[in-house]
Amino acid sequence: MKILLLNQTFYPDRVATSQQLTDLADFLVSQGNEVSVLAGRRGYEDRDKVFPQFETFKGVKIFRVQSTGFGKQRFILRVFDALTFNLALAWKLVFFPRQDVVVSFTSPPLIGILGSLFCFFKGGKGVQWLMDINPEAAFAVGYINRTSLVGRFLNWVFDLTLKASEHIVVLDRWMKKVVVEHGAEEERVSIIHPWSLFDPTTELKQSQDTVFREQNNLRNKTVIMYSGNHSVVHPLYTLMAAAKQLRDDPSIVFAFVGGGLRSLEVADFKAKEGLDNIVQMPLIPREQLADVLCGIDAHVVVMGEAVNGLVHTSKVYGVLATGRPIIYISPKQSHLTDVLQKCQHTYHAEHGEVEKVVAAIKKIQKLSVSEKEEAARENKTFFRNQFSRNRCFAIFSEEVLKVPQTKGVLGHEDMASSYSQ
Repeated sequence: MKILLLNQTFYPDRVATSQQLTDLADFLVSQGNEVSVLAGRRGYEDRDKVFPQFETFKGVKIFRVQSTGFGKQRFILRVFDALTFNLALAWKLVFFPRQDVVVSFTSPPLIGILGSLFCFFKGGKGVQWLMDINPEAAFAVGYINRTSLVGRFLNWVFDLTLKASEHIVVLDRWMKKVVVEHGAEEERVSIIHPWSLFDPTTELKQSQDTVFREQNNLRNKTVIMYSGNHSVVHPLYTLMAAAKQLRDDPSIVFAFVGGGLRSLEVADFKAKEGLDNIVQMPLIPREQLADVLCGIDAHVVVMGEAVNGLVHTSKVYGVLATGRPIIYISPKQSHLTDVLQKCQHTYHAEHGEVEKVVAAIKKIQKLSVSEKEEAARENKTFFRNQFSRNRCFAIFSEEVLKVPQTKGVLGHEDMASSYSQ
């Protein structure tokens, strides 16, 4: 089949959605499909970085369009960047040849309407892969008034896109509920969880011996890490307050890795409170992920209350693949609870429950090597059975592309089904 993927980011950009889309494209090529990608020329985090207008990567034809590069520091500038990208993409699609399948992702929001229009005029199967649900997420955080003219228009466009799509992919049962409420027929919606960006190893690496610790002077420290996009929809104040409360314990370090709007909040909080136990680092290159993510003592995953069911915290899968203890700060009911309540040495706190986060860190400090090894084995087994990359691709092939897979690929318990009840 000829398959076209639409998204603002793609290889070699390092943001998570770009890397997952690259994995999907690589898989589709391996199955004998002719795969093209339409993406933006500018880097997602570094807007000054400009990628080639066209290149081929692992058999994938990458076409890139130009847009403005004002960046993510102000909402109105992000909107302008998204608008100019969508206009350039629409113009490119006018002259692009017909495709058998068009998969539209969600960066920037509502890019799916362009994929739907392309299929309407030129034919082909339109698929929406919703990494988040906009404009609902924008309504939830107060960026746009739901009842305003703009809000009503964006909501109408979203509903129209869902109805025009032959299939819709969401990331969890909460998101599925939202799109069904917006008019999508349940039988046209598949749940495909994101996958880890690296493969979990069977042996537990000694966290004190990693290159990451050596380079950042973190030997003999208890390292608590929040990694990935510091999104405005996931508040970090509870974790930062825990760092403040533990400021007098020199054995504990809080590592905030990645970029985004809330990275500025972390920097301001660190400076205002004079916290030496907070360190900030840029996004990690994919080839270093295993060393860094396995080289710490515990990961923190955050889910904002206002966006439960609208945004999916995909970093949890890479975190789970490390086998390390996990602290998750989220509402009592969310996709994080669905996943992590089945795992060993995971600790839950709601937003504002700083004492629970501090208590969890102290418990993690006291875990023995044997307890860590046992938890790592069980968590990695759970991950491989439910969230392996191949398993996600098999579900996509069977349910979306309607291509039967070899018997046994989906032999484990169907997480999409078990979590949709």
